[in-house]
Amino acid sequence: MGKEKIMFLICAGLLILLLTPILTTVLTTVAKDDEENEMPREWFGKRKVIDRFGEYTRLVLIHYETSGVIDISDLDGDSFTDGYKLLGVWWNISKYPNGVPYIINPSTAVKLYGLKVDDVVSEIKYALESWDLAVDLSDYEVDYVAYPYYVDVGENTTVEYNINLYNDNPTIDYKAKASTAFPDYRNVITWGRAQQGVIAYAVIWYISSTGEIIDADIVLNSYYKWGIADGNEDTKDLIGKFDIRNIVTHEAGHWSGLDDIYDSAYSAMTMYGYASYGEVIKRSLEPGDIAGVQRVYESYRR
Repeated sequence: MGKEKIMFLICAGLLILLLTPILTTVLTTVAKDDEENEMPREWFGKRKVIDRFGEYTRLVLIHYETSGVIDISDLDGDSFTDGYKLLGVWWNISKYPNGVPYIINPSTAVKLYGLKVDDVVSEIKYALESWDLAVDLSDYEVDYVAYPYYVDVGENTTVEYNINLYNDNPTIDYKAKASTAFPDYRNVITWGRAQQGVIAYAVIWYISSTGEIIDADIVLNSYYKWGIADGNEDTKDLIGKFDIRNIVTHEAGHWSGLDDIYDSAYSAMTMYGYASYGEVIKRSLEPGDIAGVQRVYESYRR
């Protein structure tokens, strides 16, 4: 990396709970790995933190207000506005012919929530693959994208490209941790402790002069209960829980170069910055989400 400065970006997506009541039951048993992944308490409530570490600079951005949204109207006719906001960061995917590699640590999901490893891995993988599929589409005039499906509403949208944004075979590592203090170039998705009100956060290290991402992590807050939606809206499988795929899809949007949007006119979008218990709407990418990620990687779509 030479003398290039590396910036540090925290996309604390979904920072503020839509729900105001405190959880009636707080998990009291927290795995040791969660404690080691704890978000620094001094970051909470701030919008920007800049720290210098010799030749490196760490920038923490926590977004509460909306600005700079690129509006693309309501292409899917759901009465909600679509648009996107760019972070200015991107993966140089020419360096990753098989897609950006990443690691999943499912240990907390198994220990605390009784979930099966294969189910946790599949939900996280599908979350990232939705962004992968969105980049490959010929346009963004669709109803939604939720891997492995998309529903067309435009003029014959097709899978035109084979860009491979994320690797199809993530590594499973029960000891993998997020790298908040320095980049370790591993790209980890795991659970860890954060303050009440923080559902999850994405940690991104990038080269300041170019915006090229060199390391990224996602941490889901083990303070809350997590589950997997069963796909049946009539059941109550996610009462008092957050859906893994719903939240990881949002956080993976930060990995892919998109910022939070807090204007309620965009509330149907994956990158809308609020979430609630049992929510599953962020599982599927809306036209604004798709247009945004296609914009980030437009040079690979020519």
